[in-house]
Amino acid sequence: MSKIPNETSETPFIQQTDFERITTLVSAEFQIEEALIDHNIPTFYLKQPQETKQAFLRLLKHLKTMSLTAVLRKKGRRVMLKTVPKPPAKPSNILVNWLLFFATIGTTFITGYILSLELTNPLIGGAAFTIAIMTILGVHEMGHKLTADRKGIDATPPYFIPGPPPIGGLLGIGTFGAVIMQKSLPPNKDALFDVGASGPIVGFIVTIIAAIVGIPFSIYDWVPKGSPTLPVPVLFRLVAPFLLPPFEMAPPSPGLGYVSVVILHPVAFAGWIGMVITMLNLLPAAMLDGGHVARCLAGEKTRTILTVLSVLLLVLTDFWPMAILVLFLSTYKHPGPLDDVSDLSTGRKLLTILLIAVFVLSFPFF
Repeated sequence: MSKIPNETSETPFIQQTDFERITTLVSAEFQIEEALIDHNIPTFYLKQPQETKQAFLRLLKHLKTMSLTAVLRKKGRRVMLKTVPKPPAKPSNILVNWLLFFATIGTTFITGYILSLELTNPLIGGAAFTIAIMTILGVHEMGHKLTADRKGIDATPPYFIPGPPPIGGLLGIGTFGAVIMQKSLPPNKDALFDVGASGPIVGFIVTIIAAIVGIPFSIYDWVPKGSPTLPVPVLFRLVAPFLLPPFEMAPPSPGLGYVSVVILHPVAFAGWIGMVITMLNLLPAAMLDGGHVARCLAGEKTRTILTVLSVLLLVLTDFWPMAILVLFLSTYKHPGPLDDVSDLSTGRKLLTILLIAVFVLSFPFF
Protein backbone atom coordinates (compact mmCIF):
# COMPACT_ATOMS: atom_id res chain seq x y z
CA MET A 1 0.00 0.00 0.00
CA SER A 2 1.15 3.60 -0.68
CA LYS A 3 -0.06 6.80 0.94
CA ILE A 4 0.02 10.25 -0.65
CA PRO A 5 0.03 13.71 0.91
CA ASN A 6 -2.62 16.38 0.86
CA GLU A 7 -2.90 18.70 -2.09
CA THR A 8 -0.27 21.42 -2.41
CA SER A 9 -1.06 24.37 -0.16
CA GLU A 10 -1.64 27.75 -1.73
CA THR A 11 0.76 30.16 0.01
CA PRO A 12 0.76 33.89 -0.88
CA PHE A 13 4.10 34.69 -2.47
CA ILE A 14 3.82 36.46 -5.81
CA GLN A 15 5.59 39.60 -7.06
CA GLN A 16 4.76 41.33 -10.35
CA THR A 17 8.06 40.33 -11.97
CA ASP A 18 7.49 36.73 -10.92
CA PHE A 19 3.98 36.80 -12.36
CA GLU A 20 5.25 38.05 -15.71
CA ARG A 21 7.90 35.33 -15.85
CA ILE A 22 5.39 32.63 -14.89
CA THR A 23 2.93 33.93 -17.48
CA THR A 24 5.63 33.66 -20.13
CA LEU A 25 6.32 30.03 -19.16
CA VAL A 26 2.63 29.10 -19.11
CA SER A 27 1.86 30.84 -22.43
CA ALA A 28 4.74 28.96 -24.06
CA GLU A 29 2.89 25.69 -23.37
CA PHE A 30 -0.79 26.62 -23.30
CA GLN A 31 -3.27 28.89 -25.04
CA ILE A 32 -4.41 31.20 -22.26
CA GLU A 33 -7.92 32.60 -22.09
CA GLU A 34 -7.39 34.68 -18.95
CA ALA A 35 -4.44 35.37 -16.59
CA LEU A 36 -4.84 36.88 -13.14
CA ILE A 37 -3.53 36.86 -9.59
CA ASP A 38 -6.16 35.24 -7.36
CA HIS A 39 -5.41 35.66 -3.64
CA ASN A 40 -1.74 36.18 -4.58
CA ILE A 41 -1.74 32.93 -6.60
CA PRO A 42 -0.95 33.14 -10.35
CA THR A 43 -4.05 31.68 -11.97
CA PHE A 44 -4.61 30.92 -15.64
CA TYR A 45 -7.79 29.87 -17.42
CA LEU A 46 -6.97 27.86 -20.53
CA LYS A 47 -8.70 27.84 -23.88
CA GLN A 48 -10.43 24.60 -24.77
CA PRO A 49 -9.93 22.24 -26.42
CA GLN A 50 -6.15 21.89 -26.38
CA GLU A 51 -3.57 19.23 -25.48
CA THR A 52 -2.68 19.43 -21.79
CA LYS A 53 -0.85 16.27 -20.68
CA GLN A 54 2.56 16.72 -22.29
CA ALA A 55 2.37 20.51 -22.06
CA PHE A 56 1.80 20.29 -18.31
CA LEU A 57 4.77 17.95 -17.85
CA ARG A 58 7.02 20.37 -19.73
CA LEU A 59 5.72 23.26 -17.63
CA LEU A 60 6.51 21.40 -14.41
CA LYS A 61 10.16 21.07 -15.51
CA HIS A 62 10.40 24.80 -16.18
CA LEU A 63 8.69 25.76 -12.93
CA LYS A 64 11.02 23.48 -10.96
CA THR A 65 13.89 25.92 -11.65
CA MET A 66 11.86 28.55 -9.77
CA SER A 67 11.01 26.15 -6.91
CA LEU A 68 7.41 26.19 -8.09
CA THR A 69 4.89 23.58 -9.11
CA ALA A 70 1.45 23.72 -10.69
CA VAL A 71 -2.01 22.22 -10.36
CA LEU A 72 -4.46 21.76 -13.22
CA ARG A 73 -8.15 21.45 -12.36
CA LYS A 74 -11.57 21.83 -13.91
CA LYS A 75 -13.68 24.62 -12.42
CA GLY A 76 -17.16 24.21 -13.81
CA ARG A 77 -16.68 24.07 -17.56
CA ARG A 78 -13.37 25.93 -17.48
CA VAL A 79 -9.85 24.54 -17.09
CA MET A 80 -7.80 26.35 -14.45
CA LEU A 81 -4.05 26.21 -13.87
CA LYS A 82 -2.45 27.57 -10.70
CA THR A 83 1.23 27.87 -9.85
CA VAL A 84 2.27 27.52 -6.23
CA PRO A 85 5.51 27.12 -4.26
CA LYS A 86 6.86 23.58 -4.37
CA PRO A 87 6.65 22.25 -0.78
CA PRO A 88 10.02 21.05 0.53
CA ALA A 89 10.19 17.29 1.02
CA LYS A 90 10.91 16.47 4.64
CA PRO A 91 13.96 14.18 4.80
CA SER A 92 13.32 10.64 6.02
CA ASN A 93 15.09 9.06 8.96
CA ILE A 94 16.34 5.88 7.30
CA LEU A 95 17.22 4.47 10.73
CA VAL A 96 13.49 4.03 11.40
CA ASN A 97 13.12 1.99 8.22
CA TRP A 98 15.99 -0.30 9.21
CA LEU A 99 14.75 -0.75 12.78
CA LEU A 100 11.28 -1.73 11.56
CA PHE A 101 12.82 -4.00 8.93
CA PHE A 102 14.86 -5.99 11.44
CA ALA A 103 11.98 -6.05 13.94
CA THR A 104 9.73 -7.54 11.24
CA ILE A 105 12.38 -10.13 10.41
CA GLY A 106 12.29 -11.16 14.06
CA THR A 107 8.50 -11.40 14.35
CA THR A 108 8.11 -13.24 11.04
CA PHE A 109 10.88 -15.71 11.97
CA ILE A 110 9.07 -16.53 15.22
CA THR A 111 5.86 -16.99 13.22
CA GLY A 112 7.53 -19.31 10.73
CA TYR A 113 9.19 -21.26 13.56
CA ILE A 114 5.81 -21.90 15.22
CA LEU A 115 4.15 -22.83 11.93
CA SER A 116 6.91 -25.36 11.19
CA LEU A 117 6.79 -27.36 14.42
CA GLU A 118 4.74 -30.19 12.90
CA LEU A 119 6.03 -29.90 9.34
CA THR A 120 9.78 -29.50 9.15
CA ASN A 121 12.84 -28.29 11.03
CA PRO A 122 11.45 -25.14 12.72
CA LEU A 123 14.68 -23.20 12.18
CA ILE A 124 14.56 -23.89 8.46
CA GLY A 125 10.82 -23.27 8.36
CA GLY A 126 11.19 -19.99 10.24
CA ALA A 127 13.90 -18.79 7.89
CA ALA A 128 11.94 -19.90 4.81
CA PHE A 129 8.79 -18.09 5.95
CA THR A 130 10.75 -14.93 6.75
CA ILE A 131 12.48 -14.90 3.38
CA ALA A 132 9.23 -15.57 1.51
CA ILE A 133 7.01 -13.04 3.29
CA MET A 134 9.65 -10.30 3.42
CA THR A 135 10.33 -10.78 -0.28
CA ILE A 136 6.62 -10.57 -1.12
CA LEU A 137 6.15 -7.41 0.96
CA GLY A 138 9.44 -5.89 -0.15
CA VAL A 139 8.88 -6.45 -3.86
CA HIS A 140 5.35 -5.05 -3.58
CA GLU A 141 6.52 -1.85 -1.91
CA MET A 142 9.64 -1.48 -4.06
CA GLY A 143 7.33 -1.68 -7.07
CA HIS A 144 5.67 1.47 -5.72
CA LYS A 145 8.97 3.11 -4.75
CA LEU A 146 10.80 2.54 -8.04
CA THR A 147 7.79 3.68 -10.05
CA ALA A 148 7.48 6.80 -7.89
CA ASP A 149 11.18 7.58 -8.43
CA ARG A 150 10.81 7.07 -12.18
CA LYS A 151 7.82 9.45 -12.27
CA GLY A 152 9.59 12.15 -10.24
CA ILE A 153 7.50 11.61 -7.10
CA ASP A 154 9.23 12.01 -3.74
CA ALA A 155 8.66 8.83 -1.71
CA THR A 156 10.18 7.14 1.31
CA PRO A 157 11.77 3.69 1.36
CA PRO A 158 9.41 0.94 2.57
CA TYR A 159 8.34 0.88 6.20
CA PHE A 160 7.88 -2.75 7.29
CA ILE A 161 5.37 -3.10 10.11
CA PRO A 162 6.04 -5.89 12.65
CA GLY A 163 3.08 -7.75 14.09
CA PRO A 164 2.41 -10.38 16.73
CA PRO A 165 3.29 -14.04 16.04
CA PRO A 166 0.64 -16.73 16.76
CA ILE A 167 1.43 -16.94 20.48
CA GLY A 168 -1.06 -17.29 23.32
CA GLY A 169 -4.06 -17.81 21.08
CA LEU A 170 -3.30 -14.78 18.88
CA LEU A 171 -4.00 -15.20 15.17
CA GLY A 172 -0.89 -13.24 14.26
CA ILE A 173 1.27 -13.66 11.17
CA GLY A 174 4.24 -11.64 12.42
CA THR A 175 3.56 -8.56 10.32
CA PHE A 176 0.96 -5.95 9.44
CA GLY A 177 2.48 -5.50 5.99
CA ALA A 178 4.53 -2.60 4.67
CA VAL A 179 3.94 0.87 3.29
CA ILE A 180 5.73 3.72 1.54
CA MET A 181 4.85 7.37 2.06
CA GLN A 182 4.63 9.68 -0.95
CA LYS A 183 5.83 13.20 -0.16
CA SER A 184 4.64 14.84 -3.36
CA LEU A 185 1.71 14.44 -5.70
CA PRO A 186 1.99 12.48 -8.97
CA PRO A 187 2.21 14.75 -12.02
CA ASN A 188 -0.82 13.23 -13.78
CA LYS A 189 -3.28 10.32 -13.80
CA ASP A 190 -0.86 8.10 -15.73
CA ALA A 191 1.72 8.43 -12.96
CA LEU A 192 -0.85 7.91 -10.20
CA PHE A 193 -2.13 4.78 -11.95
CA ASP A 194 1.39 3.41 -12.42
CA VAL A 195 2.27 3.90 -8.76
CA GLY A 196 -0.95 2.25 -7.62
CA ALA A 197 -0.80 -0.69 -10.05
CA SER A 198 2.92 -1.52 -9.92
CA GLY A 199 3.01 -2.87 -6.35
CA PRO A 200 0.15 -5.39 -6.66
CA ILE A 201 1.35 -6.65 -10.04
CA VAL A 202 4.99 -7.36 -9.12
CA GLY A 203 4.00 -8.55 -5.64
CA PHE A 204 1.48 -10.96 -7.16
CA ILE A 205 4.18 -12.48 -9.35
CA VAL A 206 6.37 -13.21 -6.31
CA THR A 207 3.32 -14.53 -4.46
CA ILE A 208 2.67 -17.04 -7.25
CA ILE A 209 6.28 -18.23 -7.01
CA ALA A 210 5.96 -18.69 -3.23
CA ALA A 211 2.75 -20.68 -3.68
CA ILE A 212 4.25 -22.93 -6.36
CA VAL A 213 7.36 -23.57 -4.25
CA GLY A 214 5.53 -24.13 -0.96
CA ILE A 215 2.41 -26.09 -1.87
CA PRO A 216 4.26 -29.34 -2.81
CA PHE A 217 5.79 -29.41 0.69
CA SER A 218 2.43 -29.00 2.39
CA ILE A 219 0.74 -32.00 4.00
CA TYR A 220 -2.77 -33.41 4.39
CA ASP A 221 -4.51 -33.95 7.69
CA TRP A 222 -7.94 -34.75 9.08
CA VAL A 223 -9.73 -32.37 11.44
CA PRO A 224 -13.17 -32.50 13.09
CA LYS A 225 -15.92 -31.01 10.97
CA GLY A 226 -16.46 -27.36 11.87
CA SER A 227 -12.82 -26.69 12.81
CA PRO A 228 -11.61 -23.22 11.78
CA THR A 229 -9.83 -23.16 8.42
CA LEU A 230 -8.42 -20.49 6.13
CA PRO A 231 -10.38 -19.27 3.11
CA VAL A 232 -8.74 -20.45 -0.10
CA PRO A 233 -7.72 -17.96 -2.82
CA VAL A 234 -8.98 -18.77 -6.31
CA LEU A 235 -5.44 -19.25 -7.62
CA PHE A 236 -4.70 -21.80 -4.87
CA ARG A 237 -7.80 -23.76 -5.88
CA LEU A 238 -6.59 -23.77 -9.49
CA VAL A 239 -2.97 -24.84 -8.94
CA ALA A 240 -3.08 -26.90 -5.73
CA PRO A 241 -4.51 -30.08 -7.35
CA PHE A 242 -1.47 -30.21 -9.65
CA LEU A 243 1.11 -29.49 -6.92
CA LEU A 244 -0.09 -31.39 -3.85
CA PRO A 245 1.10 -34.99 -3.30
CA PRO A 246 -1.52 -37.79 -3.55
CA PHE A 247 -3.87 -37.99 -0.58
CA GLU A 248 -3.82 -41.52 0.82
CA MET A 249 -4.42 -40.92 4.54
CA ALA A 250 -7.49 -42.60 6.04
CA PRO A 251 -9.58 -40.62 8.56
CA PRO A 252 -8.81 -41.37 12.24
CA SER A 253 -12.42 -42.41 12.91
CA PRO A 254 -14.42 -43.06 9.74
CA GLY A 255 -17.95 -41.75 9.86
CA LEU A 256 -17.40 -39.50 12.91
CA GLY A 257 -17.44 -36.16 11.06
CA TYR A 258 -13.83 -35.57 10.02
CA VAL A 259 -12.85 -33.51 6.99
CA SER A 260 -9.55 -33.44 5.12
CA VAL A 261 -7.48 -30.26 5.13
CA VAL A 262 -4.11 -29.11 3.83
CA ILE A 263 -1.54 -27.90 6.37
CA LEU A 264 0.35 -25.25 4.42
CA HIS A 265 4.12 -25.23 4.43
CA PRO A 266 5.42 -21.86 5.76
CA VAL A 267 6.44 -20.77 2.25
CA ALA A 268 2.98 -21.66 0.91
CA PHE A 269 1.44 -19.80 3.86
CA ALA A 270 3.52 -16.75 2.90
CA GLY A 271 2.02 -17.11 -0.57
CA TRP A 272 -1.46 -17.24 0.97
CA ILE A 273 -0.73 -14.05 2.90
CA GLY A 274 0.55 -12.43 -0.29
CA MET A 275 -2.70 -13.31 -2.06
CA VAL A 276 -4.80 -11.77 0.70
CA ILE A 277 -2.61 -8.64 0.82
CA THR A 278 -2.91 -8.26 -2.95
CA MET A 279 -6.68 -8.64 -2.81
CA LEU A 280 -7.05 -6.12 0.00
CA ASN A 281 -4.78 -3.57 -1.66
CA LEU A 282 -6.68 -3.79 -4.94
CA LEU A 283 -10.00 -2.83 -3.36
CA PRO A 284 -11.13 0.35 -5.19
CA ALA A 285 -11.35 2.42 -2.04
CA ALA A 286 -9.67 5.27 -0.18
CA MET A 287 -5.85 5.41 -0.34
CA LEU A 288 -5.41 1.73 -1.17
CA ASP A 289 -3.63 0.81 -4.39
CA GLY A 290 -6.99 0.06 -5.99
CA GLY A 291 -8.22 3.41 -4.69
CA HIS A 292 -5.43 5.17 -6.62
CA VAL A 293 -6.48 3.30 -9.76
CA ALA A 294 -10.15 4.16 -9.19
CA ARG A 295 -9.19 7.83 -8.69
CA CYS A 296 -7.82 7.82 -12.25
CA LEU A 297 -10.85 6.14 -13.79
CA ALA A 298 -14.01 7.23 -12.00
CA GLY A 299 -15.74 10.29 -10.66
CA GLU A 300 -16.36 11.06 -7.01
CA LYS A 301 -19.88 9.55 -6.84
CA THR A 302 -18.74 6.30 -8.47
CA ARG A 303 -15.75 6.07 -6.12
CA THR A 304 -18.05 6.55 -3.13
CA ILE A 305 -20.18 3.64 -4.32
CA LEU A 306 -17.06 1.51 -4.84
CA THR A 307 -15.86 2.34 -1.33
CA VAL A 308 -19.20 1.32 0.19
CA LEU A 309 -19.19 -1.92 -1.79
CA SER A 310 -15.60 -2.60 -0.68
CA VAL A 311 -16.53 -2.18 2.98
CA LEU A 312 -19.57 -4.45 2.57
CA LEU A 313 -17.42 -7.09 0.88
CA LEU A 314 -14.90 -6.96 3.73
CA VAL A 315 -17.66 -7.29 6.32
CA LEU A 316 -19.30 -10.22 4.52
CA THR A 317 -15.94 -12.02 4.26
CA ASP A 318 -15.10 -11.36 7.94
CA PHE A 319 -12.21 -8.96 7.24
CA TRP A 320 -13.50 -6.68 9.97
CA PRO A 321 -10.22 -4.92 10.86
CA MET A 322 -9.65 -4.02 7.20
CA ALA A 323 -13.25 -2.80 6.88
CA ILE A 324 -12.68 -0.43 9.80
CA LEU A 325 -9.38 0.76 8.27
CA VAL A 326 -11.03 1.46 4.90
CA LEU A 327 -13.81 3.40 6.64
CA PHE A 328 -11.20 5.47 8.46
CA LEU A 329 -9.14 6.12 5.32
CA SER A 330 -12.25 7.07 3.35
CA THR A 331 -12.77 10.08 5.64
CA TYR A 332 -9.79 11.70 3.89
CA LYS A 333 -10.40 13.03 0.40
CA HIS A 334 -8.04 11.65 -2.23
CA PRO A 335 -6.04 14.65 -3.53
CA GLY A 336 -5.48 13.18 -6.98
CA PRO A 337 -2.57 14.17 -9.25
CA LEU A 338 -1.29 17.66 -10.02
CA ASP A 339 -2.86 17.43 -13.48
CA ASP A 340 -6.39 16.26 -12.79
CA VAL A 341 -7.65 17.26 -16.24
CA SER A 342 -5.73 15.13 -18.73
CA ASP A 343 -7.25 11.72 -19.34
CA LEU A 344 -5.70 8.36 -18.44
CA SER A 345 -3.96 6.67 -21.38
CA THR A 346 -5.84 3.96 -23.27
CA GLY A 347 -3.18 1.35 -22.50
CA ARG A 348 -3.59 1.91 -18.79
CA LYS A 349 -7.36 1.67 -19.06
CA LEU A 350 -6.90 -1.73 -20.68
CA LEU A 351 -4.42 -2.72 -17.95
CA THR A 352 -7.28 -2.34 -15.48
CA ILE A 353 -8.62 -5.64 -16.84
CA LEU A 354 -5.40 -7.34 -15.67
CA LEU A 355 -5.77 -5.77 -12.21
CA ILE A 356 -9.35 -7.07 -11.96
CA ALA A 357 -8.10 -10.54 -12.92
CA VAL A 358 -5.38 -10.36 -10.25
CA PHE A 359 -8.02 -9.31 -7.70
CA VAL A 360 -10.28 -12.25 -8.59
CA LEU A 361 -7.43 -14.79 -8.55
CA SER A 362 -6.31 -13.50 -5.14
CA PHE A 363 -9.77 -13.50 -3.57
CA PRO A 364 -10.13 -16.06 -0.76
CA PHE A 365 -13.29 -18.19 -0.59
CA PHE A 366 -14.32 -20.68 2.11
